[in-house]
Amino acid sequence: MKVTHVLSVLLAGLVMIAILFSRTSLQPRAAQATIAANTAPIDTNAECSQGSISGQYCSIWYDWVNASDTQIVHYVLYSNVVNSPIISFLGQHFKVEDDTEVFVGSVMAMIEVYNDTNDDGIPQANFTSGVSEIKYYLMMNSSVSYEITDIQKTERNGVSHYTWGFEYVTIDGFLLYPEQQPGHAAARVMIDHVGLSYDFYVENNVSSLKTSFDIGNVTDIQQLQGEPPVSLEGLSLSLLFSTSTVAAKPHTIRVNGQEFNSTIATSPAIPASMGQVAVNMVKAYDFVFGETYNLTRGENVETHDVKSEAAAVSSVPQGALSELDWTLRFLEGNLNFTELFGANWGQINLNCNASALLYRICYPVWDGLRIQHDPTYVAYLFSTTPIPENPLLMVVSAFLATTLAAAWAKIRRRPRTRTQQ
Repeated sequence: MKVTHVLSVLLAGLVMIAILFSRTSLQPRAAQATIAANTAPIDTNAECSQGSISGQYCSIWYDWVNASDTQIVHYVLYSNVVNSPIISFLGQHFKVEDDTEVFVGSVMAMIEVYNDTNDDGIPQANFTSGVSEIKYYLMMNSSVSYEITDIQKTERNGVSHYTWGFEYVTIDGFLLYPEQQPGHAAARVMIDHVGLSYDFYVENNVSSLKTSFDIGNVTDIQQLQGEPPVSLEGLSLSLLFSTSTVAAKPHTIRVNGQEFNSTIATSPAIPASMGQVAVNMVKAYDFVFGETYNLTRGENVETHDVKSEAAAVSSVPQGALSELDWTLRFLEGNLNFTELFGANWGQINLNCNASALLYRICYPVWDGLRIQHDPTYVAYLFSTTPIPENPLLMVVSAFLATTLAAAWAKIRRRPRTRTQQ
């Protein structure tokens, strides 16, 4: 490598570090001890509430719903001292058969930009082998402002709906190379907004949590010194989610009807139509994948199919995960199960490397344009519905039962002969 190139790389790194320190992504680190030491000031007996868990530099805005024997907790980081860091957490506490307690939580861990070279709609990545379709990960550094939608309860056809939202406005970020150490950026970008809104309701002991993502246009791309030009045309976008499930009885994660665990999965990406949590082999929770999303291109709104995948830990760049450490510790420090739900489960672990279910929601057509999508999460309250241990066996059993029934019907319809009389 030429000396001039080495110097340019070092200079780009120094510029990147200076930019990061001049913004807010590193400033809130000083607030870590302050925030982690706070106890959640949530009135857990309230039907719904919202408020702030205050810190010195960075705070947590919370939304709380306690209805129909289930509880929803939603956290987002924000600040009135520095530009707000961008991260959110969503969790639900409920019970299945025999009052078995369950908690399912998820955090949007990373936003990735990928080049779908094999046209399967999902990013194929293995950072152990070094083969990857993920071109950049989009680090949303901070937002200039934010807007809060107050939590409200409304009645629709006799069903109570609880709605709320939070939007980050005017976001600066970086397109970072996933295989490089944190701080090695290709470009600096500006994003118009990122909006998160929710609609929660319960019908017949089945709760639905409709989430709405509104990811605005990339309004500006600034090439960093020494890096090649960056274009988002023809590139796709994926949202990487890390989940954490805690239950009073043994539980498993299932994808497409089969047991799955991101920490030991051998395939880096599995196209997913359904993700499930089973507690003691009882149906407990569904991650509803698929559906469609809207893409705004100029004056037109296009509709495209969403793709989803269950991902192995090996498909996540470890350097990028280190950027999440401090924010995830903020959230963990304020998720005290005893205080929130009266459950003695200890501390929740939001570390992506420990998650049994990492999944990606994928938008194959993106080009840096605005995306709107409404996935749904379903919990089965007091469920007693068993999940078969071997779906293939169920299919075979159903086939045999149908075949035997058809054969018996044919025998009964056969006309009797004289000797049979």
